[in-house]
Amino acid sequence: MSTDNMKTDGSIEAPVSVRLEACTLCQLQCPLCPGAPEGKYKSIAGKGYLPAETFKTFVDNNPHIRRIELSSQGEVFLNPDLPKILEYAHAENIMTTINNGANLNHATDEALEALVKFKVPVVRCAIDGVTQATYAAYRVGGNLKNVLTNIQKINAYKEKHRSSKPLLIFQFIVFGHNEHEMEQAMVLAKMLNMSFSFRLNRDPEFMPVKNRDRVKKLIGYADRKEYHEEVRRSYIKDACLMLWKFPQINWDGKLLGCPCNKWGSYAENVFEDNLATCLNNEKMRYTRQMLMGDKPPRDDIPCMGCAVYESIKKYDDWVTEKEFKSYSPEFVFQTMNK
Repeated sequence: MSTDNMKTDGSIEAPVSVRLEACTLCQLQCPLCPGAPEGKYKSIAGKGYLPAETFKTFVDNNPHIRRIELSSQGEVFLNPDLPKILEYAHAENIMTTINNGANLNHATDEALEALVKFKVPVVRCAIDGVTQATYAAYRVGGNLKNVLTNIQKINAYKEKHRSSKPLLIFQFIVFGHNEHEMEQAMVLAKMLNMSFSFRLNRDPEFMPVKNRDRVKKLIGYADRKEYHEEVRRSYIKDACLMLWKFPQINWDGKLLGCPCNKWGSYAENVFEDNLATCLNNEKMRYTRQMLMGDKPPRDDIPCMGCAVYESIKKYDDWVTEKEFKSYSPEFVFQTMNK
């Protein structure tokens, strides 16, 4: 399974795209989010945000990087330095995206306008209902009115600056408590000049859908379990491909590899160490080979705790050269219920 694009030892060239979490703080308590203190899933990401000066140093030290995804487990708009980060990235001709998701419950006008001024191409908004009661059933502690107000502000800034950016995506994770609002959500998205995206709940046993036929008609599958059984592939296998082209870095410099990793880091601080060296250390190289089926499972590899890796083994669906060569961060498959 070895490839010409990747050396036989699992090493890669430094990628031009990275995922650098700007903030792991969050004001909501979504039950399935790894960042929620009371949530079902726990993470090693900790609580904090990326200072603008650290971001600047990272960019300066890695001039090959041209695209940075800023969102992952937390709420990016809680980083007070976000406008400065967006401004510096724009000045250095680096594309910044917020495509993993934001809840947009609280954001300063400065941050919202910065999205437009500094040409952020996409912002994905996690909105799983059209009424406050439905929305807050999963987005615990959230206020739908605040979210819609902030979206309208972004649209107003787009008009002010005569810009089509950012593309706003209305993301709707389907649960049993909100499936009756699916069509209404699509209408609301259109009214807000937003694109629309359904997502399947990461845990089919939590708030499971009730009318499976109705959900399947709109999305193609009623839940992830059904998707796995019919497609024989993990719903979020694309997360594994990030170890080749779109590696995840935590706000404090920990190299996580992918956004699913909640168990252990591959390097403790890429801000202090050489990024290319960290991406090609023995543990990262072994993980890539393991995901391709070239190496056996090893207990110290974070993938051992991951359901995606279990799915890869179950369906003999090892990562292939074709997959990681054709993978593009522009079409990242979302990995978190956030």
